Amino acid sequence: MGNSTNKTGITKWLHLLFGVVLVVTFFLPWMVWDGSHVSGYAMVSGDFFKTSETTLGLENPFPKLSFTFFAFALIPVLAAVIVFLTTTNKRTGLLPFITGALSLSLMTLYILLTDFGTGNVLKAMTIGIWLQLIAAIGLILSASPNASLLKKVTWIIIGPVFVFASFKLIEKKIMAETHKDTINVKADYTLGADDLIKEFLSNDTATNKKYREKMLVVNGNVSTVDIRDDSTSNVKFADTSGYFINISLEKDQFDKVKNIKPGDPVSLKGVCSGSFFSEILGTTSIDFKRATLNKK
Repeated sequence: MGNSTNKTGITKWLHLLFGVVLVVTFFLPWMVWDGSHVSGYAMVSGDFFKTSETTLGLENPFPKLSFTFFAFALIPVLAAVIVFLTTTNKRTGLLPFITGALSLSLMTLYILLTDFGTGNVLKAMTIGIWLQLIAAIGLILSASPNASLLKKVTWIIIGPVFVFASFKLIEKKIMAETHKDTINVKADYTLGADDLIKEFLSNDTATNKKYREKMLVVNGNVSTVDIRDDSTSNVKFADTSGYFINISLEKDQFDKVKNIKPGDPVSLKGVCSGSFFSEILGTTSIDFKRATLNKK
C-alpha cells in the first residue's frame, strides 16, 4: 500500500509538472524561419501565417478553416485547469487526454507547414516545441491510472494522424488546382526579370499594387536554384540592388528544374505575391507562388 501511495504521489507531481510546462512552452518560440521566431500561440493570434508569408512566401492554405485555429487557445487554458484540479486533489477526467491531443495536433500542423515551406523542419524546430512535445505526451501518460496503455497511446496518435491525413488531402487538392490554374490561366503580364526588379526599385508601393495576385511570365537568366529535400524548389533572379525574384515551384516541376544551372535562361509563369523586406538580411524578395516552368 505504501508503494502504491508513493507511486500515486509521483504521478501527481509529474502531472503537475507536465501541465505547467505545457502552459509555459505554448508561448515560447516553436520554430525559427529566417531569423523570425514563431510561438505556439502564433496560430491562435494569426501571426503564424503573417510571418510565413514574409519569410517563406507561404500563405494560409486553409483560409476558410482559420476560425478552427482558435480551438488551440484551449491548450494553455485546459492545462491550467488541470494544474488547479490536480493541486486540489480533484479528478481531471478526460481533460489531460483532450489537452494533450490538441497540443500534439497543433505541433503536427506546425511541422507539416514548416516542412512544406522550408523543406528542413528539424533545423527550424526550437527547444520550445520539443518541451511541448514531451509535456503533451507526459500529460496523457500520467493521466488516469485506471486508463489502459492502449487508450493512452490512442489519444497520443489520434490528433497527429487526423491532422496529417487532412493536410495531405488538402495539399493534394491545392497542388492539383494550382498546376491546372497556372497552366491554363493566361498571363496578365510578360516581362524580363531585370525589368521587374527595376519596377519594384523605382516604386515598390505602386508596383506591388500593379502585380500582386496577377499571373506573370518572367524571363531571365537564373541566379540560383534551390532544390529542397521534399523535391520542391526555388528559382531566383537577382542583381546587385538588394532586390531579388524568388519563384517557388511545386514537386511536380522537379524533373524540369533539377538540371537548371545558374546562368541558364528560363521562362516561368506564376502568381506574384508581392515584395517582402527582410530587416535581418537587408534584402527585398519579390515572391511568386503557383509557378510552373515553361522552358529552359
